[in-house]
Amino acid sequence: MDRRRYSRLLLVAAVLGVAVGLVATGFRIAWLAAKHALWHQLDATYWRIVVSTGAGVLIGGILYRTFYPGALAALVRQFHENGSVPLAENVPTIPVGFIGLIAGQNAGPEGVMSVVGGSFGTQVADSLGLPDARKLLTLAGMGAGFGAILGAPIGGALLWLELPHERGLEYYEAIIPTFVASFAGYLTEALLGGFHLFPTWHVSAVAPVSALQLAVAAVVAVVAVPFGALYTAIFGVVGRLFNRWSSAVYVRTTAAGLGIGVLGWLLPLTYFYGGSKMNQLVGADLGLGVLLATLFGTMVAAALTINGNWIGGLIVPHMFMGAVLGLAASLVVPGFPPVISMLAGMAAFNAVVTGTPLSSALIAIALTDGASITPVFLAGLVGFVGSPLVGFLQTAAPRREAPNFHVGE
Repeated sequence: MDRRRYSRLLLVAAVLGVAVGLVATGFRIAWLAAKHALWHQLDATYWRIVVSTGAGVLIGGILYRTFYPGALAALVRQFHENGSVPLAENVPTIPVGFIGLIAGQNAGPEGVMSVVGGSFGTQVADSLGLPDARKLLTLAGMGAGFGAILGAPIGGALLWLELPHERGLEYYEAIIPTFVASFAGYLTEALLGGFHLFPTWHVSAVAPVSALQLAVAAVVAVVAVPFGALYTAIFGVVGRLFNRWSSAVYVRTTAAGLGIGVLGWLLPLTYFYGGSKMNQLVGADLGLGVLLATLFGTMVAAALTINGNWIGGLIVPHMFMGAVLGLAASLVVPGFPPVISMLAGMAAFNAVVTGTPLSSALIAIALTDGASITPVFLAGLVGFVGSPLVGFLQTAAPRREAPNFHVGE
């Protein structure tokens, strides 16, 4: 591909990112406004049971009249098989994700915007007659959706370059276009809505890197491996129970809503997807028993959300689980700095479960305003080493295309 054609491709990626950023901005503003309006009136936690169950009924009705597009594993499988995301998947994904985010689901908006961005990328490639660049632009769109909605343009871009593959960044041709699209989406949302729209978890200042910090990061990452395996087992058990007892989509969504609501009533920090809960976790004085119950409850809530056919992303919930695990580790081992333990847990747990060490570290760093880069990266890498023992994402696979597949003849 000559320089001029490549420059045009980057321009297309930038325009794609702006389009995704516009949708992400509107979605975030509308969802946060609706969430505030509802929960400002219903402040008692028992309302969570009513709202989530009602949302389950509504989500079931939408999916019954349209279709269920599948969870993250289905999206990855679809990417490998077809290299595209159909535009029609937005029809159920956007309203179901919107309702679920208001009604306390343990899955984030990044899943919704990944579908939106991927479908936009596919559509742009088809509309401009760029069949060789379809897979690349689909990746770029998914990265843009993730980076824009979470305010993590670097980690969001890398996540969708790492996540589908068994051996890291296999589509190296897509790195720069995906970064361009992700930053275009991020800057669009920042310009239109302001930086306050992005979820930032306020942690105290971290001291310069020391041997203790690195040791803590490595230990927390090792501890994250068996907890990642526990989460995978819980996820599988909940999935099998749904498949055995609730074949109808509206039964699954309603049962999931009831479970999410009950958990949110009993364990308040299991409700919602994590972006609004981290600062509560940082500022609370919670005992070890409460933290472990919250961790277990969050795992169950995430499993109910996805296996119950609600729609959203699990990256930020995984980060929250890791932060709870890190905070618990700091209570068990005297001398473990709580902040470092939490940051290490965020990166490590997601790396263990999804096999994405670089993007896990970068997203954790972005969501905490650049706190403690070196220990967080170490935790992500150590967690990644243990990820084959967990096997949460079964659809990761090696690339099928030859190098420079996007160039064409």
